[in-house]
Amino acid sequence: MGAPFFSVVIPAWNASATLHQTLDSIAGQNDRSPREVIVVDDGSSDRTVEVAQDHPSRPRVISKPNGGAPSAFNVGIRATTGAVLAFLDADDLWTPDKLALQRAALDSDPLLDAVLGHSETFESPDYPSEAFASLHYKKGRHPGYLVSSLAVRRSAFERLGILFDEGLRTGYFIDWYRKAIAAGMKMTMLDETVHRRRIRPGTLSRRGVTVAAGGPAGMSSDFLEIARRALMAKRAADDGESGGQ
Repeated sequence: MGAPFFSVVIPAWNASATLHQTLDSIAGQNDRSPREVIVVDDGSSDRTVEVAQDHPSRPRVISKPNGGAPSAFNVGIRATTGAVLAFLDADDLWTPDKLALQRAALDSDPLLDAVLGHSETFESPDYPSEAFASLHYKKGRHPGYLVSSLAVRRSAFERLGILFDEGLRTGYFIDWYRKAIAAGMKMTMLDETVHRRRIRPGTLSRRGVTVAAGGPAGMSSDFLEIARRALMAKRAADDGESGGQ
């Protein structure tokens, strides 16, 4: 087998209940090109490592002390060898043609750095319907501005040097996306659905909930920090434009 075209990074913290199905969705991709799959165990206390090791696809497992998803993603990125990096949360799923669609988009435009696709939510069947009554999230299908819908060329990561901010527990992809666009990364959004986001009570699937609606204060402070950074970047850009006139 040749060098992998895709390297897939999965951060996993106490994900034993869903990780096997997540890995199934990677193994079942229509794109049959060589790929490597790295599961980064972020200090789990359940059977996450055993589930990964027992999966027929035999992903590479890297264990580290708990540090949050951005830290786990970065550890995985540094360990990859593929030409294109893709990411998947340990309780989410890809549609079968996710990698094939994104490979076709990248092959058709050598100047394209990254490809996103549409995402759809689904309520985890492990819970009764009433368990979702108090959750606030974007239902249905929508443009997937989410890390799990992303495929990005390794060369773009290396050229721009933009990793995920390990100081953020939530909203880290929004922050990464803003920095990537500001740095000139060329991206496109596919019309097709490539990602299915699992909604479960008590998980970061609730990261969009505000403090006023009962969400954790830490989540709100992360988003406020991201908004502050975006405002500072805009002011710096505006100052640069006015200084050049």
